[in-house]
Amino acid sequence: MNLQPSIFPTRPLWLGAAALFFAAGTAGAYLGSFEELDGYRTPFNGNILSLDLAGDAKFYLNNLSANGFTGIVPSSTFPNTMGDLSHGPDLSRYNAGVYGTNASGPGGTATDISDNSGLWRAQIGGRLNEDIGGTLANNYQYLGNTGGIPFQQNRDYVHAYRYTGARTGSQVLNFLAQDTDLRYDYSLDSRDFGGTNPNSTAGSVVSLSFWICPADADDTDPENVLGMTLRDSMGQSVFEVGYTGENILQYRMVGSSNWVNTGTVVGSTGWSEVSLVLNAAADTISLSARGFDDGTSTLGGVDSILSSAALGLDAAALTELRWDLQGGALNNGALSFKNFFDDFNFSVAPVPEPGSAMSVLCGLLFLFQRSRRALIS
Repeated sequence: MNLQPSIFPTRPLWLGAAALFFAAGTAGAYLGSFEELDGYRTPFNGNILSLDLAGDAKFYLNNLSANGFTGIVPSSTFPNTMGDLSHGPDLSRYNAGVYGTNASGPGGTATDISDNSGLWRAQIGGRLNEDIGGTLANNYQYLGNTGGIPFQQNRDYVHAYRYTGARTGSQVLNFLAQDTDLRYDYSLDSRDFGGTNPNSTAGSVVSLSFWICPADADDTDPENVLGMTLRDSMGQSVFEVGYTGENILQYRMVGSSNWVNTGTVVGSTGWSEVSLVLNAAADTISLSARGFDDGTSTLGGVDSILSSAALGLDAAALTELRWDLQGGALNNGALSFKNFFDDFNFSVAPVPEPGSAMSVLCGLLFLFQRSRRALIS
């Protein structure tokens, strides 16, 4: 049957009723797009003044605190103070994601903090490896020399990176683990969830989407090289998603030691989208993706990978993300040097009580009958 123009005015009523059922707040902040206004600093936007906090490591100009900078810049861009504007400080060393005005942020600016006291925390490797080795804090950037040729320690940290190929804006999040494995945790904040406290999401549906662009140098490594884990307020790992060195998207359920390869390949020359839906009330997870095809330089259609799959545990509120990156020489001898993320977005929808859901359904039926009467008349 052909739809007549006379019924079009009724469609907003349907959309409004559906909005009652799926009401959600959306936001892109704290994680967001890793821009300066999201709270992520690159030297392009200015260096960070050192507050000489106990335990801080200084990595600029022979490690002299008088030079007034804090954070770590990769040795291969030695030194930041000589003009590199791309590589930001390690996220665990300053108030990353806590300043900026995007998504109703508080404003302010990048500030030195006691290491690991902010939203981002290094748990394994990363800046901890740099600190323990003392390499960059040992009065100069160079480790020594081999056969008279100076060499440097490779890069091991997580930072905002100024990148001309960013999906949006001018910055991305990058993970580097060229010497050793790393693990970094990020505490979700109400700014991520559009004002909803993460600790109150135990009975909610949380949707998350983000974009990735991995490296191509590790393309012959079939093993998992990076994983991102959803973690709840009980400290439980709820679900993991990641990719292999060959850029095959993977997932892993709780309690399993094995990663599952999907049919989605994420390209290294463009951005691929990953979407997750965690129903913390029903304890289910859904996963879909759109992979970028390097051969045709196009973004593919949506691959539905999991649909309301049982988690196998009683999930509490979603409060944390954890990243694990395989470091050092990979199976093919390559190094983990490019693992880009951009444009995180969340939505939180409360699961209605049975009575509330019935009221909404009754409202939908009422509107449906009203639409039919309008058509008949």
